[in-house]
Amino acid sequence: MSKAHDNARRGLRRYLQAPRIVRRFRRKDDGTTAVEFAILAFPFFLLLFGIIESSLLFFAGQMLESSVDDVGRKVRTGQLDDTLTESQFKNEICSATALLFDCSKLKVDLKVAAKFDDLEDPPTPENGEIDHSAYGFAAPCPEQIAMITVSYEWPVFTNYVVAQVSALNSRNALLNAMAVFRTEPYPAHGGSC
Repeated sequence: MSKAHDNARRGLRRYLQAPRIVRRFRRKDDGTTAVEFAILAFPFFLLLFGIIESSLLFFAGQMLESSVDDVGRKVRTGQLDDTLTESQFKNEICSATALLFDCSKLKVDLKVAAKFDDLEDPPTPENGEIDHSAYGFAAPCPEQIAMITVSYEWPVFTNYVVAQVSALNSRNALLNAMAVFRTEPYPAHGGSC
């Protein structure tokens, strides 16, 4: 009985054993690295591109903030005084951001207010669109409250980054930079002051 039992056990083991071709792969480990790379490559590159893209987005936002601060300082101190035109103002912003931004897509706003409470927030996306129609231009006079707002739709390419940073139908990230200040008492040059 034990010999028959052993034969049955061997037959069952042979039946449950993997086919010969599978056993051959079990002994070979030549392509292990390639298989492991194929499994890990997609998440690795997805993470890598997400890090690069979010770094560029952060860098672009910082560059936009810095340029608005620099131009705001020129307006505040009178280097860009009340004779400033809208095209000169936009050129000042564009020259400071030309490295990363397409100047034709920059939305620029310069407002003057009687008091700080009269200033409004920049537009926010509604239904996936943003309305820049309230943007305008008014060169401030000495000792006036002014607000500079610059907006830009930064393109986002990595899908999982889009879900985190974009509320626009265009799937772009909205970058806003603002500077609010009271101009210094410099001598007025234009007739509007």
